[in-house]
Amino acid sequence: MAPSAITPETSPERRVYAKKSINEDQRSRSNSIAAGTIKLNDGNEIPTVALGVYKAPNGPETEAAITAALDAGYRHIDSAARYANEEACGRAIRRWLEKTGTPREEVYVCSKLWDSDHGYESTFNALCLSLEKLGLDYLDLYLIHSPAEDEEKRLESWRALETAKRLGKVRSIGVSNFGASHIESLVQNARVIPAVNQVEVHPFCQREPLVELCAKYGIKIEAYSPLARGNKLEDPTIGAIAAKYGRTPAQILLNWNASRGNVVLPKSLTPSRIQSNLESFDFQLAQEDIDTINALGSSGNYVTGSMHKSDD
Repeated sequence: MAPSAITPETSPERRVYAKKSINEDQRSRSNSIAAGTIKLNDGNEIPTVALGVYKAPNGPETEAAITAALDAGYRHIDSAARYANEEACGRAIRRWLEKTGTPREEVYVCSKLWDSDHGYESTFNALCLSLEKLGLDYLDLYLIHSPAEDEEKRLESWRALETAKRLGKVRSIGVSNFGASHIESLVQNARVIPAVNQVEVHPFCQREPLVELCAKYGIKIEAYSPLARGNKLEDPTIGAIAAKYGRTPAQILLNWNASRGNVVLPKSLTPSRIQSNLESFDFQLAQEDIDTINALGSSGNYVTGSMHKSDD
């Protein structure tokens, strides 16, 4: 049962389980093996493809999509307090675990601290609420959704995440929508370096300076909007490469992101697209095609609006 309160003084340590391997029967049915995992700078591993649930409703449609994703082989669900669908995510995950007998530690669950909850105590309360809504005892990853303008408040939130990690309520901690100045400030003041930075990255918004800075500190990039919200699926260059490989443009975009070592977060509520997205990682783009795609982008072609823009 999720805790009703989390404080440094009262929160118990979570029992740590050894991560079990997916058995051979699951391997034969699951495409997630092709996607694999990446080791984070804290030693934990994260599946390289996640089902994103931004704008998904808090009801049966989202539960069905998550169930379809887990059945297909996804082992990573990415939600957030801001998405207002943690209850549906939690119901689907818990029911699937019970139905299949899969251990909890084999499904990677992420949520995020919303902007209105910055501050040390507020962060603990927000994490507590997310755990209660999800019906989980711990999160695999908890992120600061966006950097607070007040640097001290931002650092207070990070200190709360560090404490939550130490108490076992969160396995890994990270940030989202942090630009270069935010990363530098945090690294200089943190006891724990962020494990990930979840930002918009796709061939038309590659953000190389930020990506390189994160790599310097061992911070993995989680790429949201990897399909550029569908705005570039008709791009002729992507279309030509897709035809060459007998793949869809979406699969080329996702594969390109994964080829850069990023965690990829496509979102869909349609089972056929959920399956198709997962099949984006069982082939390898030739270097010449990667170079062609690399030439498409710059750092400024955002599709997610000004709220997520930051100085790189």
